[in-house]
Amino acid sequence: MTEAALNGTPLLFPVFGVLGVLLGAGAWWWARRSGRPAAVAVLWAVSLAGEAAVTLTPVRSGYSGTPYCAIGSSVWSDLTGQQGLMNIALFAPPAFLTVLLFRRPLTGLAGLVVLLGVTEVAQTLLGTGRACDAADFLDNAAGALTGTLLGVGWLLLRGRRPGRTLRDLRHGLLVGGLGLGAVGLVLVLGIRIDRGDPGFHAPPSEDIVRAQEVADGLFGPNTRVSATRTGPEAADAPPVTSVTTDRGTFRIDASTGSLLSAAADGAVTGFVLPPEQVVAAGADFAQIWFGDRITGLTPTVTPLPVSDTARTLTYHRPAGPGRPPLTLTVTVSGTGHLLSADTQAR
Repeated sequence: MTEAALNGTPLLFPVFGVLGVLLGAGAWWWARRSGRPAAVAVLWAVSLAGEAAVTLTPVRSGYSGTPYCAIGSSVWSDLTGQQGLMNIALFAPPAFLTVLLFRRPLTGLAGLVVLLGVTEVAQTLLGTGRACDAADFLDNAAGALTGTLLGVGWLLLRGRRPGRTLRDLRHGLLVGGLGLGAVGLVLVLGIRIDRGDPGFHAPPSEDIVRAQEVADGLFGPNTRVSATRTGPEAADAPPVTSVTTDRGTFRIDASTGSLLSAAADGAVTGFVLPPEQVVAAGADFAQIWFGDRITGLTPTVTPLPVSDTARTLTYHRPAGPGRPPLTLTVTVSGTGHLLSADTQAR
């Protein structure tokens, strides 16, 4: 899924590079003027650039409907899963460096919590293809708390005490209160709240976990799985898991997890790409999700009858010794987003 996520965010590394250079240079200049340690300041700025790039860079396939924020999703399973641990790791370094740079752990922690709240809201309102999620917020807050505690521990080991605790506490409460209050106001006025079942319940089944991983890879982060059904679709056929999400549907082989078909709920808006880039986006998708089944095959490209910009790529493999014939069709919109995919092997 990491490869799929990286392919779904082609601008991630360029955005990180530009932000890292700009913020790092600004932090170096500020540190020299204020007498702060320049190396720590630059690392701190680069870590914030990484956070901004990962969370705000638009994804290739993502949600483009009414902005919403999910509250009450499975916090426990997310926190202990791969995605949760990655969210924790994302915010631990900035928090650690914030303590070393400013020596105000409570104010720094409050500022980072406000920042991650702003990030969750911004990635929804800016149309990045993501939606804010309470579980992500709590995961990132846990990462910020972890980094802050590590930073305080490092200072104490080096014989350096943090700043005045009472003043730090007052400033932290002020920053956190005002900042989170503003974020909450934006949530209430501008974003639909989607309240699911309360979190902290038992971890979901393996089918749900696999369905969620595939959904995030197909349609973008924070896709919400609403229903799954597993069973054979015909007599003597292998079991298939059919999944419904808020952004589309798909089917996977219940035994292997291989994608069988997918359909998005409408095209994602954006800039119309040249035809060769639309075809390249479809080929990338086919290689990521069906690469082991289309090795050596060259697709036939045809325009979609109802759209001059969309393209359908058809891969065909005739039957061979011990190998059934295969036909794969992948349809991509003019903006380079998946419309549908279907593979048939008989």
